[in-house]
Amino acid sequence: MSSRLITKTRLLNQASVRQVIRNYASESKQTTQSFPEESFGGNAWRNGAIAIVAGLIWYRVDQHITHSGDEKHPFTRWIEYRMTSAEQNDAFNQAKLASAEAAAEYKLFVQDAQRAPIYRMRYPEAFERHSPRGYTAGTQVDLTDLKVRSD
Repeated sequence: MSSRLITKTRLLNQASVRQVIRNYASESKQTTQSFPEESFGGNAWRNGAIAIVAGLIWYRVDQHITHSGDEKHPFTRWIEYRMTSAEQNDAFNQAKLASAEAAAEYKLFVQDAQRAPIYRMRYPEAFERHSPRGYTAGTQVDLTDLKVRSD
């Protein structure tokens, strides 16, 4: 079944390749496809020239702003205004570090945890093998509601 699928997909791929070859590699003298004429008057050249002029204008304006006596560029001041301060970053990092340390300690604590041991009697019928008259005063325990599990 899978070999039939593979051969069908190969046939489909070969047919599409043949169609592409037939469209672009024909041997006739007539051109069936018409491409637009390439020239230097396209939008890409215009947009490139506008970008270069805008870059030169920005460079001149930037030089004028930085030589006006300000100690920092306005763009740098804007970035500093939007950034969080170093003290806030340090406090945030310390809080994250403390929570990561607490999580690691808790993980180690839980990893090493063990269940409380269960002490099972080897012979649970020993509860019923004693004499009811051999009790010492003060050591008697009421075991009427005790259910002995035998698993």
